[in-house]
Amino acid sequence: MKKKIIFLAVITLGFMLLNGCLSVETKEYNFKIKKDGSGTGTIKYINIMSDNKDSVGAAESDYQTLVDSYLKGDKLLEEFPGVKNMKKRLFEEDNQLCGEVTFDFDKLTDMKFYKYKDSGPWCYYLGMSANNMFSSESFFSSNGEYAGQNMPVVFWESNTKDFKFKTTLTAPGEKTISLLDLWKSLGEK
Repeated sequence: MKKKIIFLAVITLGFMLLNGCLSVETKEYNFKIKKDGSGTGTIKYINIMSDNKDSVGAAESDYQTLVDSYLKGDKLLEEFPGVKNMKKRLFEEDNQLCGEVTFDFDKLTDMKFYKYKDSGPWCYYLGMSANNMFSSESFFSSNGEYAGQNMPVVFWESNTKDFKFKTTLTAPGEKTISLLDLWKSLGEK
């Protein structure tokens, strides 16, 4: 039984490595809070790409995943449970394929923000989460204060109403391919 589990794990890992990997260069987050504590959010995905140029068909497969699971599907709702009125779009900006998600939420804590005992500063943890185990987001900038690599948390004053931060994920390189040309040729089919 143990050998079967190990075999299945190895096969699954091998399959994952042979397939492409959908990624982005940077993500920009913006959350605005209303007086009642609800708010609106925007996440902008800059330079959407496939992160495995060597795999035959990886870019096409990644593009189809982008359209089916993210743009038309519920993958983003799984990553951000509790959002309402979600709108998604793909667009070209600075010769790169970008995506944008806008939504409403009831409480900032639904967006993975934290405030200890309802007092003190607001915090957002940039590390791995249960919904995004393979996240490799690194802090880039913010209108808050970043604690550093040993404690990847951004802090804002407790009265903050506009939360902004930017992260980096995958640098374009020899192993990546932009999905812009596929978007231009295939559209959102």
